[in-house]
Amino acid sequence: MSLSVLQVASSFASWGGTELHILNLSDQLRQRGYDVTIACRPGKWVEERAKQMGLKTASATVERQLDWRDYGRLRQIIRDHKIDIVHVHWSLDMVVPGFAALKEGVPVRILSRHMPYPFKSRFGTMLYSKVLFTRMVTVSNSVRNTLIKCGVAPDRVETIHHGTNVEAFAKTTVDAKTVRKELGIPDNHVAVGIVGRIAPEKGHTVLLEAAKILGDKYPLRYVIIGSGPDEQKIKDLAAEMGVADKFIFAGFRDDVNNAISAMDVVTVPSTWNEPCSAVVQQGMALSKPVVGTIAGGTPEMIVDGETGLLAPPSDAPALAEAIGRLAGDAFLRKSMGQAGYARVVEKFSLSVMTDKIEELYQREFDKARGSGAYQKALAS
Repeated sequence: MSLSVLQVASSFASWGGTELHILNLSDQLRQRGYDVTIACRPGKWVEERAKQMGLKTASATVERQLDWRDYGRLRQIIRDHKIDIVHVHWSLDMVVPGFAALKEGVPVRILSRHMPYPFKSRFGTMLYSKVLFTRMVTVSNSVRNTLIKCGVAPDRVETIHHGTNVEAFAKTTVDAKTVRKELGIPDNHVAVGIVGRIAPEKGHTVLLEAAKILGDKYPLRYVIIGSGPDEQKIKDLAAEMGVADKFIFAGFRDDVNNAISAMDVVTVPSTWNEPCSAVVQQGMALSKPVVGTIAGGTPEMIVDGETGLLAPPSDAPALAEAIGRLAGDAFLRKSMGQAGYARVVEKFSLSVMTDKIEELYQREFDKARGSGAYQKALAS
């Protein structure tokens, strides 16, 4: 049975991992025969990108959690498109779109939790988990455990990890040697990459400390791919610590897959509970060993000693030890990279994620269709 799905992105004004997740999921569902509409802000990145992809959009804006201006519009969208499933992805979209879906009698109302934080109050926990949404999805078991600890019943929430389009991501457009030359990585050096926003929680400072510990023990170049509020701070700190000559600041790149392909090791030294790091999956998709931290959802993806290595967060000596172990063993890098590729294909691909979400949609819809409330709504 073909179902009509509304993916809600009305609170997103720019681009990021969750926005890409919504677009990729919508595209996959459309290819499987679902009638998918994305509720999004007019003139913003999600709408523009959705139109480029040929996805249906409907204009709606929620700027604050209690911004009711487009409540009526959201209800009209649900009626116009005869929506069977409303899927919400962000905290600002939980209340107004949630009530719109509830008022219109949408049988399946899904809340995906992409961040590692608990709900702020007991009332909020009850409202989201028992009233507004029929099911909750978390992007890692770590996030699921956080919601259970704040009062969500275990049988109301399940984990579906983010998925990477492995085949598409692995199709690089510039060969690794060319990228290494462009970045200035010497041929005989091991390139250690860190990818993402340069901000305190991403662990760039810990990587600087690890580089200082390792010193000249191995021929290493550390490549920082990305930009962010702490970029100048990290550059200054690298100079103060005497490791600036070992670091290459590559800046923001649209072709992050080309950049990762030029690395020998990918590091994700996050100091916070990274919910489900896309970079971990991207490194694995390009057959790179990944060094991550024992925090958040990262240990659910990296098998320590098989697909990569894990270190405690903010532990520079442990991070240095892991990097050094890989820097000194090309065979280990290759074997871990191959194992990582096999693991991401089997467990964390975009198609695997979509399979699980599709199964969830069908299961919840079948359950709702058999309920007395749903039959009453159909008759009204």
